[in-house]
Amino acid sequence: MADDERMDAETVTPEHGTPEPVTPEPGTPTGETPAAEAAAPETGEPAETPVPAPKRTPGAGRRATVVSLRIVRGIVGLAAAAAVVAAVGLVPLTTFGVEPLGTVVEPEPADLQTVCPGSLLRLGDESGGEAGSVFPVGTPTLTTAAEPGEPAASALAGGDASGSSTAQQPTTLVLPASESAVLAAAQRQDPGGQGGISGLAATACAEPTSSAWLVGGGTTVGRTSILHLVNPTAVAADVTLELWSESGQVRAPGMAGITVPAGGRLALPLSGFAPDLASPVVHVEARGGQVVAWLQTSVTRVLDPGGVDLVAAGSAPARELVIPAVRIHNATAVAGSLGIEGYDDLASIIRLGNPGDEVANVEVSLTPVTGGASPSTFEVSLAGGEVSDTPLEAAHELGEEILADGSYLVSVRSDVPVVAGVRTSTIDAPTQRGDGRLVPGDADLAWYASAAELREDAALAVASAASPVLVAVSVDGEAHTLQLVSLEGDGELTVEVPAIGAVAATLPGGSGYRIRGGEGVAAAVSFAGSGAIASYPVVSPRAADAPLVVRP
Repeated sequence: MADDERMDAETVTPEHGTPEPVTPEPGTPTGETPAAEAAAPETGEPAETPVPAPKRTPGAGRRATVVSLRIVRGIVGLAAAAAVVAAVGLVPLTTFGVEPLGTVVEPEPADLQTVCPGSLLRLGDESGGEAGSVFPVGTPTLTTAAEPGEPAASALAGGDASGSSTAQQPTTLVLPASESAVLAAAQRQDPGGQGGISGLAATACAEPTSSAWLVGGGTTVGRTSILHLVNPTAVAADVTLELWSESGQVRAPGMAGITVPAGGRLALPLSGFAPDLASPVVHVEARGGQVVAWLQTSVTRVLDPGGVDLVAAGSAPARELVIPAVRIHNATAVAGSLGIEGYDDLASIIRLGNPGDEVANVEVSLTPVTGGASPSTFEVSLAGGEVSDTPLEAAHELGEEILADGSYLVSVRSDVPVVAGVRTSTIDAPTQRGDGRLVPGDADLAWYASAAELREDAALAVASAASPVLVAVSVDGEAHTLQLVSLEGDGELTVEVPAIGAVAATLPGGSGYRIRGGEGVAAAVSFAGSGAIASYPVVSPRAADAPLVVRP
């Protein structure tokens, strides 16, 4: 057979309707008509012409054979290919390329640094002039806690506080770096009526940062709030302020592009941005140099000074916050003075701020630190951008009238991140004049910032103020043991922190401690006396920089 004929026999297939070749049934002789093709029976009708058997196409049997062989060859080929792939998969392949060389760089330990705010400030001089300028009032007392050795202190002379002496300027404390180094400091000041300011202002010194949240103060009549910005770095800081209040976010000229000079302090009255704010929350953001921020807030009722505080920065917005050392002092005298005109803000409140856009549903719990009482709770709803002040008495159990004297733990839970702070006041018992009028006693206020978790190893400086109490709380739901080692050689104090609730420990004023076992714990210190109350959270230094891998 010719090649082209062979190709035709292998490739041509029957068209639609063309009879396929009929294969004889087994046992039928070749050339005989199958039973289906036998002559029809006699019926009187002409016999139907028999249908001839289909003629076999020459080469049809070979075509079937060729197709079958092709299928077999295809199957064999696929099997062979699969075997090759499997074999290749079992053989390790050579990898190409060179792993980049890397050098692990251990950052040099940085010296420990903390910054103290310096003296309290007032607007205007003693004569009442220069109301647009700030002037120092009195001199603070510092307490340091450092190991090993003593920190080097230097005053930050730059800034805008007119007439400041070295003792009144912000102070930077630096301790040389070492694996065992810890550093903390605190300051306290009682102006005693100087500059129209009275009460106790005690606060912890702090590390510079690029972000700080301050919850407290007000700019209504008789309420003065001055923002202290201290830049201990060698680079000027470019600061932007964000401000929220009971009316939502405040937008005002001058809140961006604020320059805090290197090694200097800048003081900004909040009323210059927004007067008549009852419930401000301030966020400070710094670029370039870093800053430390405090909010000095003071009260004047008619002509009587009503207290002062330096509000410390608290935790950034979060869904869970703790305020460990809320102090109630002279509760009966406070309750008896609330009816005096201008003294209604002696009531204890919690300030909640929602800097986001979503509604915040917040649960506030108030737990006495001693006595084993169960927490009392209440709920607050905040619109996006809203700040609210809610009396702590909202957490009272049925039948209670006032919060009893003592320390309290305030816990906050929210479905969106919020900030929080608590204000309490104290006042000496009022006296009655001959005409029956009540004369209020000496008053003071304190703002309590939310506290962050401590690191394993930290330091605590206890300001030299009245009746210090340390309150510690577990933030991870587990019990902890704190070791407070006196840096003055006065021994060691063990504080057992329960998994639920808080614990209080009385400490001497003006003392310093090394804290061991602080991981999983938040803590704060409070002070209270006649016409004096204050508090600040215990803060750990920031963690050291992690090692870096440098590649070419």
